[in-house]
Amino acid sequence: MKLDYMVCWNDAMATLSANKEAIAAIAGVFLFLPSLVWAYFVGEPPIEGLTDPAEIQAAQFAFLADNAFGLMISNLFVGFGSLSLYVLLAPNRRDTVGDVLKAALGLFVFFLIANIIVAFGMLLGFILFIIPGLYLLGRFSLVPMVIADQEERSPVEAIKKNWELTKGNGWSILLFLVMIILVGGITVLVAGLVVGLIVGLASGGAGWPFFESIFTSALGAVFQVVLIAVVAAIYRQLSGKSQDVEEVFS
Repeated sequence: MKLDYMVCWNDAMATLSANKEAIAAIAGVFLFLPSLVWAYFVGEPPIEGLTDPAEIQAAQFAFLADNAFGLMISNLFVGFGSLSLYVLLAPNRRDTVGDVLKAALGLFVFFLIANIIVAFGMLLGFILFIIPGLYLLGRFSLVPMVIADQEERSPVEAIKKNWELTKGNGWSILLFLVMIILVGGITVLVAGLVVGLIVGLASGGAGWPFFESIFTSALGAVFQVVLIAVVAAIYRQLSGKSQDVEEVFS
């Protein structure tokens, strides 16, 4: 089966609309809040004014080392929230947010192990050459959905099933995801700059850090949700489990 971008996009948007309350609850707690806490209380590496690449790199490494525990906890929250959304948007759907969270909790360890295996595989691909790494990015993209929908508790089996699903569509999936990431990234960047400019003018240059943190965190969470919805739609199409858009809305 060849990937149809328009069908995937319409499916993703329809599914988001049909599940907006549950998505807002899960994304608000597990995607938005960790990002807001990190942005407001931790912030970015102190590299302002640095021009030497070695000094910038040293400052970034020191920042990560000082905040390693907080970063790990934040990433675990975000990872669990992402898996919960995959479970929610899977064809094998749960009825309530509680059911979704319970199912995600039972799959979370296997999800983490699978992500680690995939990360090492992609790293090897990038070390060998950039093109194999990019190809693997497309081929491994459906692993979370295989785990979420089929409740696959073997990370190796999840990767094998994902490999079968993405056969013949590695580059198509990569191109689609890159388009979403580029458009979403540019949108987030431009919106952040515009809001920063408006806030700067309104506050006389002092800024409103908490408001800006809320805005950027919310925008980032929305972008993550859209990306997850697109991956879920790709999975539904390639697995033959897509629903008619009108059926989803009804």
